[in-house]
Amino acid sequence: MNLRSWGLVFFLFLGCGQYLDAQVLDTIGSSVVVSDSTLERLDVAKDSVLGNSEKMMGVDIKVSGPLIENKVDRLVYNAAQDITSRGGSASDLLAKVPMVEVDMDGNVSIRGSRNLKVLINGRPSGMMAGNVADALRSLPADGIEKVEVITNPSSKYDAEGTAGIINIILKQVRLKGKTGAMNMGLGTRSANLGGDVSIQNGNTNFSIKLGGHFWRSWGSGWTNRTNTVNGIGYGLKQNNDVVNWGGGPRLSLSMDHQFNKKSGLSVLATTSTRMRNSDNDVVTYSGISSLPLNYLWEQVANNFTYGYGLDVNLDYRKNFDKAGRELGISAQYIGSQDNTNYHFTRLTQSQLEIRKEQSLNIGKNNEISMQVDYTEPLHAKLLWETGLKTTLRSVISNYSYDSFNFQRNNYESITARNNQFDYYQNILALYSQLTWIASSKFSIKSGMRHESTQFGGVIYMPVKESYTGRPYQNFIPYINLNRVIGKAGFLRFTYTKRIQRPSLFYLNPYTNFIDPLNITTGNPRLNAEVSNNFEVSTGNYGQIGGWGLNLYRRRIGNAIETLRYVGEDKVYKTTYGNIGINYTSGFDVNMNYKGKWRGNDWTLTFNGGLGWVDIRSGIDTGYLKGARNTGLTYNAGTKLSVKITKEWQVELWGRFNAPTYTLQGFTTNWFFHMLGVKRRFKNDKGGLGFGLDNPFIPKMDFITRASGKDFDYSNVQRLNMWGVRVNFDYKFGSLTIEKPKPVNRKLQNDDLKPPGGQEGM
Repeated sequence: MNLRSWGLVFFLFLGCGQYLDAQVLDTIGSSVVVSDSTLERLDVAKDSVLGNSEKMMGVDIKVSGPLIENKVDRLVYNAAQDITSRGGSASDLLAKVPMVEVDMDGNVSIRGSRNLKVLINGRPSGMMAGNVADALRSLPADGIEKVEVITNPSSKYDAEGTAGIINIILKQVRLKGKTGAMNMGLGTRSANLGGDVSIQNGNTNFSIKLGGHFWRSWGSGWTNRTNTVNGIGYGLKQNNDVVNWGGGPRLSLSMDHQFNKKSGLSVLATTSTRMRNSDNDVVTYSGISSLPLNYLWEQVANNFTYGYGLDVNLDYRKNFDKAGRELGISAQYIGSQDNTNYHFTRLTQSQLEIRKEQSLNIGKNNEISMQVDYTEPLHAKLLWETGLKTTLRSVISNYSYDSFNFQRNNYESITARNNQFDYYQNILALYSQLTWIASSKFSIKSGMRHESTQFGGVIYMPVKESYTGRPYQNFIPYINLNRVIGKAGFLRFTYTKRIQRPSLFYLNPYTNFIDPLNITTGNPRLNAEVSNNFEVSTGNYGQIGGWGLNLYRRRIGNAIETLRYVGEDKVYKTTYGNIGINYTSGFDVNMNYKGKWRGNDWTLTFNGGLGWVDIRSGIDTGYLKGARNTGLTYNAGTKLSVKITKEWQVELWGRFNAPTYTLQGFTTNWFFHMLGVKRRFKNDKGGLGFGLDNPFIPKMDFITRASGKDFDYSNVQRLNMWGVRVNFDYKFGSLTIEKPKPVNRKLQNDDLKPPGGQEGM
């Protein structure tokens, strides 16, 4: 039995009522250096415990550990220990994770950059192929075991994600017997319902999970804009009231079969549905900026998106007689579709209808991936890993517009706007890396990855135009130097290069005219951006907690930036281009400590960061010539958890995030806090919880500002953030602890730049 390679939590009970601390060993994306003393303790215990299975009827097994862990190449947030996340969404949970920020629209960033990839269980997911913010809101936090933040992934990972990777690990059941769980929550801002059942008999395990999460928000806002056309100043003012809701169900079916002691197959199929609805009532005033603005119109609009996705994964793994030699073969299919439909009615001041319009955009994404990985121990302290991967990706966006003919009393097509966009990407990747355990105090991991990308597309209107992009080759080096200091300290240096390919959100030439004075259009000719990432980390973790410090420097060339301008038609237009050079430097710190209070456990955690962003235009001509934006980024969060009694637990959590910068503007900082109380049932079979969201600041202003040649723009959205929620969970079944089976490899497509902004919340 090779404990070094198991990505599981081992429950090692020694004697009567005594236990050995569980050691989490990671296998996704890296080899983890485990101290010899830890392996010796595990080897002593495993034969007496794992060799003889012990059946425990109706007992839920759990391990208590730190909320935050700083591992060799990633930071881990153990979400299962956060009771304030009960009844919330994955988006709510990510707002608490160190180095991660979530804005009012649900957009996720790492250290102020949205150029990242979100994985589910180490794999891409169809639910993340469209609107990532909506997908995260539809994923219940109750089903998440932990969140991994990988800022500098190794060569085994795809080179995509200039800011890094967020890997969401869902709760898994891998114990023999029949087990199940259910959870539900209801609140003023969100609701969730879910359950799972797992049946394992012999060498086969089958499980099914079904659940969903729904959310809503409401508020009001205003927009002020000034611009100059031919020397004349114009002004625009808009007041709006908005109500948003969304969510959707998710179903997963999985089967693991162990052919023998050295080979196994894993099959996973997941389907998800997501919805998002926004009702917006906007009153617009415009005119000469130096004079009182005139009433223009009132517009009542609805924007509804319905999407669904399907992921199918096959993973085969084979071990050989030589310890550590391993072959993994993986295949994956991802399919998703998003249908975005808007309609609006425009009214005069006397409530007379003057225009009605509707539009439908159908976006489809299909991916097929194959990957082969091979691991070979060249020496007792030298490990070689190599692999090959290919990804074939196709995207289709079909959109149409209709306007209402009041004379004929029907909708008629706006032919000049209708279009279709087809796009493809073919990627071939090779990697090789070595891990050398030089001594018990020092290790090196170094590798190289090569990715070749071919892409092109077709735009059908006004005339059919096909284009083939210039293929590009990327060589991605990686190095990780790790030094152990004392018993629990470390000093680490990592460097890697990363790339970010544009996703459909940025490529799609579809224009949303729901607000004809503020429109956004994609750019189908975008290229990938490239970054160089440097990081130095240190820290010390012991039995009562510890601390970690990360210093980082990132340079992004050919950066995909948001471009904003106001034309002579006085329309505020947004698109995207490879025009930026982005420099980001700073540090992150996290601390967590635990102790006893009146015989009961307490934990205190803190995480925060400070950085400097410098974004420069790479264009020598036009309205962005010489454009530059700089600013200070910062964030901080703290959490206190206290067990009042054996059954009662209380948690307090708060966090504020700094502004997020673009080439032409920024969004201001915001603060969020929560209070949670949990009552556990007998034998910890379940519990009942109560939570308060933002009880002391019930409304919050989210401010966005931008400026450019001849224009200034400011938008404020005041949203209701106060909420109450109640949640319930229960576990059932009979469990048997037995020797874990090898964990199959997980295919990883972490290569698309996710959307950076959506309207509403």
